[in-house]
Amino acid sequence: MDRFFSLCLQGDINSAMEYLSSIQPKTKEIEKLQQRYIERFFSQKPDENILTEDSWIRDVVSAYHNYFRTVLTNADLMNDAELNLNKSLRMHLKIESPLNIDETENELANIFTEKGYYFLGGVTPPFRGAYIWKRTETVNFNVEIPHQSIPVSVHMMSDFILEGWMGYATFNNRSVGGWANEDGLYCNLNRYKDLEDDHFQVSYLKHEAQHLYDYKYFPGLKSYELEYRAKLVELIYSKNHLILEKFLNDAKNDPDFPHPYASFNIIKNLSSIILKKDYEPNINVWLEKDYKKISSAALELFDKNSRELKTVSL
Repeated sequence: MDRFFSLCLQGDINSAMEYLSSIQPKTKEIEKLQQRYIERFFSQKPDENILTEDSWIRDVVSAYHNYFRTVLTNADLMNDAELNLNKSLRMHLKIESPLNIDETENELANIFTEKGYYFLGGVTPPFRGAYIWKRTETVNFNVEIPHQSIPVSVHMMSDFILEGWMGYATFNNRSVGGWANEDGLYCNLNRYKDLEDDHFQVSYLKHEAQHLYDYKYFPGLKSYELEYRAKLVELIYSKNHLILEKFLNDAKNDPDFPHPYASFNIIKNLSSIILKKDYEPNINVWLEKDYKKISSAALELFDKNSRELKTVSL
């Protein structure tokens, strides 16, 4: 299902469903998944799984669900969908003044705080969030990234009600693992069952720590530039081809989607260095290469990018 969920994370439920329909023969699990997606995205009574009894919170989350369904099945309607989302949220806030959606979400955050929840609005490119959760616990780490180690505070988030558009698009099989802010890292604890394995230590901790470093020393980088560097760090410290395979599945040549676009550029540049090709999408070709060679090439690309950024900043 990696390819299916990767298409969902590219914001294209229609293509994901076409891919699912093409799988033959279908297992009972695939048939069940297909029905769940039809009920959520293509029925008049969509699936609503909202983990709270608070009616006001349910109404707010439903407004985001409606927005997600629209943009994930017809991205051309994104602007109209955002206007409708803002209108619906203002109605639940009982605000008549024409606040823009960022102002509206600031008001939402205040009410969620009063109700004992955390709320983060804004955009997870190219669509709006939001993220709503109940508990946060802070843990400190010292994280090795290329050429240095940095101390970081990680705010462990749990008991989510809403995990952004990525969570909604994948029934929370995939969602944002966390993010980096000036006050430290935020970690979606739902995504990490073992804090000692590489999924957390490399794909989350080193990835996000690199963001913290880059925010400080290379301010103003675009989202896909930040993701390019952090994903290279994952490849540098990974022990096998698994993360590379994930990047291959996720890759998309579209800068509106920072994570897939960064993956695309990484595969493109690694193909040039290792295979002397423009772009190699076949994982079997990569599996024939000793992973140490891929890791070394990732470090070469990372250092090259750092030199270029330092030259620009001079």
